Amino acid sequence: MSGQNNKIAYLQLFLAMAIVGSTVVVSKLIADSFPTFFGTSLTLIVALIGITPFYLYQKKDIKITLKTSDWKYLVLQSLSGVVLFRVLSFYGLKMTSSVDAGIITSTTPAIIALLAMFLLKERISKNMWIGIIFAILGVSIINLFTEVHNSPEGVNDKISGNLIIIFAVACEALFTIFRKKTPNIPAIHGSFHIIWIGLVLSIPFAFLDIDYSALRNYSFDDYLPIMYYGIFGSVIAFILWFDGVSKVSASVAGLFTGIMPVSAVILSFLFLNETIKWYHMIGVGLVLTGIYFGSRKNKIEIPERVSQ
Repeated sequence: MSGQNNKIAYLQLFLAMAIVGSTVVVSKLIADSFPTFFGTSLTLIVALIGITPFYLYQKKDIKITLKTSDWKYLVLQSLSGVVLFRVLSFYGLKMTSSVDAGIITSTTPAIIALLAMFLLKERISKNMWIGIIFAILGVSIINLFTEVHNSPEGVNDKISGNLIIIFAVACEALFTIFRKKTPNIPAIHGSFHIIWIGLVLSIPFAFLDIDYSALRNYSFDDYLPIMYYGIFGSVIAFILWFDGVSKVSASVAGLFTGIMPVSAVILSFLFLNETIKWYHMIGVGLVLTGIYFGSRKNKIEIPERVSQ
């Protein structure tokens, strides 16, 4: 039975990261059209509308009393993985390409492994250390050749954008770490709470950066990426990730975030007509090599799951 649960968890994590990878492309569209906090708040409003019926339906059957520590980690999950991840992604994508951003997200397994070592006291194997080194080399190659192949005026902006995306990735990694602190909270419950908390945290800033004069100029097509991010990138991805992460170790979950950059790069090429250059391919190759080494001989432990 544990083997079956194992496969289900892997499928959930795979689908969640494929969806999150697609939000890198969608985030580029949102960043080009909406002010950062306004766009963030709109995605969370859509997400809250989408998840509330599921939460109310499940709440009738599952009664959970949240402790103070649970609320603390829910706020930290929301701040890191919802608000800061979105805000930093939107800011970064105003300055860099979604291809670069997508590849940089592939460092998430390495960052999660490092954070798991310091915050969850998980042991990092020799292969995982090798994987971390390859991931760092991959991102370094991208930034190095970004500087060589771009005009001087655009280099600083693009590298700054890449650095902001790295901080966004760190926030996404913290989201996974903090989830490991709340294994007793069912996926839908946890997703509902972090979404409304994220909206409360971000909406005051939305009123500060909104351009009221531009509101009338937005078309229905402008709001389609908002709706996609809200429903797929928030509700569906959060539920899949919450449930999957509760069944495996943080380091193993981190390996599945390697799906995110593959999805982001392919979709950037298909839908945004962005160019994939040779140094992008080398960067991807180094990072995927890192993921390969990091996943070798990892002993996967399935902790006993609290009834949901």
